[in-house]
Amino acid sequence: MDTFANASPPQEQAEMVVAKCWECGQTKLCYEHIVCCTGTHFHTCPECRTEMERRDL
Repeated sequence: MDTFANASPPQEQAEMVVAKCWECGQTKLCYEHIVCCTGTHFHTCPECRTEMERRDL
């Protein structure tokens, strides 16, 4: 199985888009992230992003 231990972190796009938040599941204005090695897109809303940053402290 492949691992991504040395992979680059997801790249955050400059513009926010209306999308379904990966964390809360609500459709709203979100930050878009792209995982370069797989092309996977995921989105996080500002509220969830703030909460995730608090958990990382």
